[in-house]
Amino acid sequence: MRRVLSEGLSGTRPARAERHVTTGHAPEQIVPLLAAAQAAPAEPQLIPLLRTLEQVEVALRLGFREVQLDFMELVGLGVACEKVRAAGARLIVATPRVQKPGEEGYDKRFERLKPDGILARHLGAVEHFRKNAHTETVHGDFSLNATNALTARTLLGLGLRTLTPAYDLNLAQLLDLAAGVPAGMLEVTLHQHLPLFHNEHCVYSHLLSNGHDYRDCGRPCETHLVHLRDQLGMQHPVIVDVGCRNTVFNARAQSAAICLPQLLKAGVRRFRVELVRENAAETEKILKAYAALLQGQRTPKQVIQEVGALEKYGVSAGTLVVVTQPHA
Repeated sequence: MRRVLSEGLSGTRPARAERHVTTGHAPEQIVPLLAAAQAAPAEPQLIPLLRTLEQVEVALRLGFREVQLDFMELVGLGVACEKVRAAGARLIVATPRVQKPGEEGYDKRFERLKPDGILARHLGAVEHFRKNAHTETVHGDFSLNATNALTARTLLGLGLRTLTPAYDLNLAQLLDLAAGVPAGMLEVTLHQHLPLFHNEHCVYSHLLSNGHDYRDCGRPCETHLVHLRDQLGMQHPVIVDVGCRNTVFNARAQSAAICLPQLLKAGVRRFRVELVRENAAETEKILKAYAALLQGQRTPKQVIQEVGALEKYGVSAGTLVVVTQPHA
């Protein structure tokens, strides 16, 4: 009987559906294009991202009508929000890069500030704030990792007002992404100290206290500034967020000013300038230079030379570079 069953099974091919593989799908077949793609382009806008009260005061004095705030200390953030609101400017508050289960209290504290919008840096913040009736708009930051038009369409489809593409794109890849989405919904960073890495280990607590975490470290991050010095002598600033996580930023700022004409032609209209520890004089010089760039009063080369930044966009020339072997 076993032999008969075995012979019967081995000679019978199991039924299965026929599979077809196709290539060359159009993006619209995968993620439909948003209806907002037909919206008329607005005038170019410069939005500063600020991390100190001194920077906020300079930006408001220069007349910026929208600012993004990324503060470590929530009391200082509250004071900055009051100043921005008193000046009649639009207020956007940035969330931390990482939020773990049990840290939802950060969202509630941001809600109590009643900002005009949230700069969401993780998907949990996107989900929370897009359902919050007290938050008018949610902007997606680079850490949502939109590296192509399909990802960008998916994220924008969640209800984001704008999205900042990931930093590991070169200009050609960035323009390709912009061609596949409503480019007016993109926000491109023109000036920044690139975030090199983000980690749980707190350099401040390790070096400046005998404690283990925020409960017993004495919070030296509120009174000291720490840099990491590399083998070349460059000092990379270390910034702490509300969750006591550290981000190490590149010592030298980089500028994508040279990309501006092509980005404008592609339809991008929102441009960000990120500051880290610049003082009042440095903040004013940088913001004035990029404002003049958008107004056509300075060339990209002049701006890059004036602010002393590296001429590049994002992490590198891009991670998808095609390497060709020389012919023998």
